[in-house]
Formats: sequence, structure tokens, C-alpha cells
Amino acid sequence: MNLDDVILQIKANTTLLNHDGAAQVAGAAELAQVVDKAWLQRPAAYVLATEDDAEGNVSMNGLDQTVTETVGVVVDLDNTADQRGQFASSQIDAARADLFRCLLNWRPPNSMANQGFAYRGGHLVQMDRERLHWQFNFILKIQITDADGWQPPSDPITDIKATLINPETDQPTGLTFQLTNQESTPS
Repeated sequence: MNLDDVILQIKANTTLLNHDGAAQVAGAAELAQVVDKAWLQRPAAYVLATEDDAEGNVSMNGLDQTVTETVGVVVDLDNTADQRGQFASSQIDAARADLFRCLLNWRPPNSMANQGFAYRGGHLVQMDRERLHWQFNFILKIQITDADGWQPPSDPITDIKATLINPETDQPTGLTFQLTNQESTPS
């Protein structure tokens, strides 16, 4: 999944994370980077890929798998007003509602998903005297098939010849046809 698309979707639709017209949303490679450093003005959100879980292949002679991609959105909330975390915790519902408006049912461009994002759940990541981090997880189910994998080399079909058979007698009818792939050449 392209995390840049998710970040742009949140930036374009958020109200909670918008400060003077600049949405405070960025990506991160790992959760530790979000917890250890603060790059954006709070409240802010950091988007990271958290899981890629594939179900078993259901095709006997090909590829047909469902893959659940999980995106974590870690919200960084200001905790300086109340170091117990009560004030920051009260903002979690507003953050969740804002992210729901941004992501639920949205299907990223060029995605192999039949449906848009769904909500998987959330949890406390970390809290200190200054910040509270809460992670919301969103899932996108994609389908992978033979067309997504390696394709064995083969010769193109250029010519088909056939004779029609009478189904009652199993004898040739004398009717034949031929299909030929004629590639046009520029003149």
C-alpha cells in the first residue's frame, strides 16, 4: 500500500489535525520514531504500515488469496494540561471520529481492494507528561490472483482451425472455420 496516498487523504479531509490550513500529518517507518521524536505541532498524526496478513490460497491450480493490509495512524495529543492524561484521553473520541471521516470506506487509487478501509481498533501506545500517543488501526482487504504474479513465457496464439461436429452423430459436419491473428503493419 502506498502510505503517501493515505497521508494525502487524511490531510485533505481532517479538521482536528488542521492548524492554520496546514494539516499535521506525516509518515513514519516505525513506531519508536513517533514516540521518541515530535516533528509536528500537536494534535498530529503519523501514518505507518503495521501489518500485512495473507490468508491461504483458495485456488487448486492458480493463485487466489485475500491479503489484509493494516495501517496504523498514531495520534500525538498534548498532555501538558493534565499530566494524568484525562484531558488528552478525552480527545481520543474526537480524533477517532475525525479519522473515520477521512478513511472509512475510502479506497486508495490503484488499489486491488474491492471495498474501502474498515476500522480494526485502537489502543494506547505511550503517555508521558507532555504527550499521549493513541494508535488507530485501519484495514484494507486486497485480492491477489494469477495476474499479479509471475507469468510463464508462452507463444501467442496466431492461428486456430476447427471443424464443427454434429452432436447427435459425433460426425464432422463439413463446416470449418479458421481464425488468424493478422497483425497490422504501418504503411
